[in-house]
Amino acid sequence: MMQVEYETRIPDYNRMLTGKKAFVTTAARGIGKSIALLLAQQGAQVYFGGRNEAYVQKTQEQLQQIMPGSRGYMLDLADSSQSEKIAQQALHDSGGFDILVCTVGVNCHCAADAYTDADMQRLLEINYLSGLRFARAFLPEMRRRRAGSIVNISSIHSVMTQPTNMLYAGTKGAMNAAARAMALDCAADGIRVNTVCPGVIMSDIMYDAMEEMDHEQQEQFLAALDRCQPLMRGQMADIANTVLFLVSDMAANITGQQILVDGGTSIKAHDFHPSF
Repeated sequence: MMQVEYETRIPDYNRMLTGKKAFVTTAARGIGKSIALLLAQQGAQVYFGGRNEAYVQKTQEQLQQIMPGSRGYMLDLADSSQSEKIAQQALHDSGGFDILVCTVGVNCHCAADAYTDADMQRLLEINYLSGLRFARAFLPEMRRRRAGSIVNISSIHSVMTQPTNMLYAGTKGAMNAAARAMALDCAADGIRVNTVCPGVIMSDIMYDAMEEMDHEQQEQFLAALDRCQPLMRGQMADIANTVLFLVSDMAANITGQQILVDGGTSIKAHDFHPSF
């Protein structure tokens, strides 16, 4: 019988990303910022993009207090030329990345036959193609190092959705599928590719949206969320923690996977109250 040698050394996961460099495609606010701050707290030097100059500057300052050398870039992911330019600039500034986190997601609520070509191209570029552009730029250096981790922030809409979300669900589903194929292409070079699918997350951006509702609408929204989600309402830290796990050595044998962080929404049947 073959003898199995069991590893007795307990891994040290304190500041588990020390010496790593990470790029987060959007981190000026919201979930992306939560991810960027956690990666920095765990020892990574973090580079990131964002559209709002004031938010980019503030996040850069916060990151530099944790990890000097972290840097933000003005970046509109709807513009393919900007994505290409910033990817190359960040590569030059950093010397190469160990981690890429693609965080962007915009929606266009409309019926399946009501969107315009401009809507379609915008969501394709932002939600799907921009991440592929950054991966294409960063992968050669990851291959040279024979190590790397890419995590896409997709959505619960990529596996189950609602009316008026066709373009959003389609682009997020494409992200999932591309990640699986990329994982196969890159495995021999020690590069892992995974996807996180959040449910409803109580982010600062979500609170912004709720401010446009009146009090009754807010109460109805939160009540509906609590009915759908067995666990407590999702927080930005829940997504950041999942990303940290996936990019760290704790997930060294995980690739090509999609993890739903949705408080159990995807496992719960719709409420049914019979009238008889």
